[in-house]
Amino acid sequence: SPHHNPHDGPDYCCSGWNLNNIPNLKGSLLRYIDQDISGMKVPWLYVGMCFSCFCWHIEDHWSYSINYLHWGEPKTWYGVPSGYAESLEATMREQAPELFVDQPDLLHHLVTILSPNVLMKNGIPVVRTDQCAGEFVVTFPRAYHTGFNQGFNFAEAVNFTVADWLPIGRQSIEHYREMRRTPVFSHDEVLCKTMVLPDKLDLSLLVGVAQDALAMCQVEEGRREEARRKGITYSEREIFELVHDDQRQCRVCNTACFLSATRCPCNGGVVCCLCHCLDGCSCPASNKTLRYRYTMPELKAMVGVVQERAGHFRDWCQRVEHALDGRAQHKGLDYLQGFTCEAEEKGYVDCALCEELVSTIQEVEKYS
Repeated sequence: SPHHNPHDGPDYCCSGWNLNNIPNLKGSLLRYIDQDISGMKVPWLYVGMCFSCFCWHIEDHWSYSINYLHWGEPKTWYGVPSGYAESLEATMREQAPELFVDQPDLLHHLVTILSPNVLMKNGIPVVRTDQCAGEFVVTFPRAYHTGFNQGFNFAEAVNFTVADWLPIGRQSIEHYREMRRTPVFSHDEVLCKTMVLPDKLDLSLLVGVAQDALAMCQVEEGRREEARRKGITYSEREIFELVHDDQRQCRVCNTACFLSATRCPCNGGVVCCLCHCLDGCSCPASNKTLRYRYTMPELKAMVGVVQERAGHFRDWCQRVEHALDGRAQHKGLDYLQGFTCEAEEKGYVDCALCEELVSTIQEVEKYS
């Protein structure tokens, strides 16, 4: 670096703002992915020059991203809210239809530039900012962004995911399935890893994981029932996380199979997700085997444990909020202290609401 970085040293190495650490912080779901994913869990470095640009795109799995400009000239950003993502895609297709005929997933390849003025003329709001050295820029799930560098600079970027990303991340997998795009990781596999030790699960993730797990379980049960109706009656367990990613991709849509798949012995073993269980080859359904990671009773039990813990936590939060907003003042200090004892017993002490509760109790004790 041409400039001395005052943040070099052990404090920077351990800081939560160090982009090497962000994907693995307690509130990030990416910490449950074992392998290092270049650019997503491991930051990429970007050297910019005057007017070098990055094309319109969204992040893999529609995740958050964070960009830090270490030094140099500013970086100009343009962004579109996630609610207008489909409108932007439609406008892109209208402007260059011939490109999308040959390559329907063109926007996934970071090669498309379109003036923000064209988007705004089509009713799509565009925001703009200049990022200077020492500043962060955060992009939100499915929020398209583009930009250029005003001169020589050096930046670093990485992805992260928090609880509110879970339903959006699940939508991205279904979108990838339609586009036949290979995902970077299995969404269901990450979710199941968070549920293995629900008592250790970060509280900021707990409620979101419980909701997404319930949706996952319902969809999976429906797909297995549909596979049986189509004539796939034989099934056996398979530990998908021990299978190389290339060997558990659906032949039709390229999705990463984890909860279940079908296998056919023809052509060296054809793997398909349950959405395409009969489409990977011309063999009859009776030749195919449904492979499952968990039985449905096992999966429902896992989800049930997380749901129960999330339910207890939601109930505790509601009672604490009721107490803190003044409606339970007549209960006295002992009543508030009872919540802290419950928090210690059930492992809620790290949440923001517990910190607010402790602070309130300390204030009350000063004047009592």
